[in-house]
Amino acid sequence: MQAKKLTGKIAGIGAWGSYFDSWEALQQLLGGEPLPETKNKGPKPTIIPANERRRAPLPVRLAVESSWQATQSAGLEPDTLTCVFASGLGDTELTDYMCKTLASEHKELSPTKFHNSVHNAPAGYWTISTGTMSAANSVAGYEESVPLTLLEALIQCVTEHKPMLVTFYDAPVADVLKPILSNQETFAFSLVILPVDAEIEGIEVTAEVTAAEQPNWPALQSNSDYITSMYADNPSAKILCLAELIATSNGSKSVTMPLSQGTSVSFTRT
Repeated sequence: MQAKKLTGKIAGIGAWGSYFDSWEALQQLLGGEPLPETKNKGPKPTIIPANERRRAPLPVRLAVESSWQATQSAGLEPDTLTCVFASGLGDTELTDYMCKTLASEHKELSPTKFHNSVHNAPAGYWTISTGTMSAANSVAGYEESVPLTLLEALIQCVTEHKPMLVTFYDAPVADVLKPILSNQETFAFSLVILPVDAEIEGIEVTAEVTAAEQPNWPALQSNSDYITSMYADNPSAKILCLAELIATSNGSKSVTMPLSQGTSVSFTRT
């Protein structure tokens, strides 16, 4: 199996988590810096109007904050970018709330919580807050959410010559799901990916899909327990293997992720 290579240019990055509130702060942790003494309480993205921000659940605020950072880093207006948002788990707190309510005697759901429960809620908040009229896709692929979404974004970037915003986000799982889902960390990460001929400077990355009998996730270079645990348990944090590739120019030049049973996708820094 041999697929066409797809090359894009990473021009902006945003990140937010329990112990970092920017890509620069995450880079320090990836480089071995100790964790801050206290956890972050949660992002408050100012791009969302105050009334809406108070009602926005954590996954929405994570996605919007990270996305805003990436667009500012790239120096681009948000409404010029086509978007792809991805979450491996979705909003498990709201899913738990709706299931409990519908199984109870009083089945009336909160309209606001129902509105926020759909998988494309973060994309909706982002496009409305920024006035974006371009397409905004929402992907869910559990542990393969990251490679599927990167591939989707690069296909659009290359074939349609569009600048792309790609955002990954996952929040800690609801208590009822802890026996089967272990993620307890907050994580969001965004990339602005441009066509290679864009005048803006950036890091060129080429993706190639290949056959692989038993594709596995690569080990991280980081030896931080916090980073490696998040990488193992939070589906969106699987992007950390690519983040390390972007952050270090003198290390490995490529990373390979499992895409499906029998296929993998390699990303090479060119």
